[in-house]
Order: sequence, then structure tokens, then C-alpha cells
Amino acid sequence: MMKKLLQTTFLLGCMFQLNSQILSEEVYYPQPLETEPCYYTSYSLNTNGEIETLQTEAVMVEEWTTPLRGRIIDFTLLKADDNLILLVEIHEDAQEVLQPICFGSKTKITFELSNGKKVTLPQFGPKRCGYVNIADDESPYYNITNLGYFLISENAANKLLTSETYLGSINSNNYNLDFVFKSEIYDEVNEMMIYPELYFLSELQCMLNPILPKD
Repeated sequence: MMKKLLQTTFLLGCMFQLNSQILSEEVYYPQPLETEPCYYTSYSLNTNGEIETLQTEAVMVEEWTTPLRGRIIDFTLLKADDNLILLVEIHEDAQEVLQPICFGSKTKITFELSNGKKVTLPQFGPKRCGYVNIADDESPYYNITNLGYFLISENAANKLLTSETYLGSINSNNYNLDFVFKSEIYDEVNEMMIYPELYFLSELQCMLNPILPKD
């Protein structure tokens, strides 16, 4: 069941109306980090040659399965209009009926760090609702994606860079989810090891100190 979910491709919709030209797609450039290098899926520059928009590749930070239900959480970082945004995608499948969730202004996500600090990010932008991915009469399960955008302030970013993350919690009027950042997860689809607890330590550096191809 989860294998089919993992192989499903989810296309991110554009958050902002961008007037600048997209200069590159599927951009990869290594960063001087002790963890994995950065992967940028897109970026754009303004007329002064400064980075105007930037997006990292989606990274799986949680995988949870039971015989009857499964969940994957992907994180993506976006930068646009001087805002730094965390996109959270929650992909779920189950034999029971699943209904998409809407995340609005009262939704927030809180992270607990290994050094004891807590960081809370507010929901960003208009209310967004999840959607159904798979409608397959031959598949005895439901498959949905819920998603939320959360604003990362400068103060929050500085805190997230101080320590590993070990717990996440999403709270809204009709939805609550706690999940653990493991030290490592093996991504069977891409055949690579992922280190969820180090996500912000590496990916935030990719956004705050980006290095793009010169060509």
C-alpha cells in the first residue's frame, strides 16, 4: 500500500504570481555542509541579479505505516517576496474513508528541539484544503494529501539552527498530529538515507546562504 503511495508524484502548485523569469529548473548544486548537499527545484533572479525566489526539493521527514494505514510527511522550503515558508505535505492512505483537511489561520506547527527549545510557526496565506490523490476501483484504500504553508521568521530560523529537531506537532481546530523526527530513514524509492532530525540544520542553510550555479 505504501509503495504505491511513495511512487505517486505530487506536483506543487505555484504560491505566488512571479513576474521574473525562471532561469533554471531541476537545479542541483552542492553546499559546504556536513550533511547532504542542497537540491533546488527552481529559482529566479530580479533585474539586479539577486535571488528573488528559491525552492528546495521535497524531503521526507516521517514515514509511518501499519497494516491498515500509512503516512508520509514531506517538507519543502520556499522563499518569495522576502518570506521564508515551510510547505508541509501529509500523504496518507488507509482502508477506511479519509477526508481532506483544511488548514486556516488558527493552524500552527510546533517543533521541539533536542536542546529543549520550542519553535512555533503560524499558518501562512489563505486557508488551503487537502485533496484526493487516487481514485482507483481496484485499490481497496483511500489516498489523500493535506498541505499547509507556515511562515518562518528570522527569530524562528535562528532557533531551528541551534539543535536537531526531534518532535513536530500540527494543531488546528479540527486536526491534531504529533510526529517524531527519526535520526535516519531509508528512502526505498530513491535508494538513499535521509536524516530527518537534521532537516533544518541543513535545509535552512541552503535557503539563508544559497550557492547557485554561475552559468
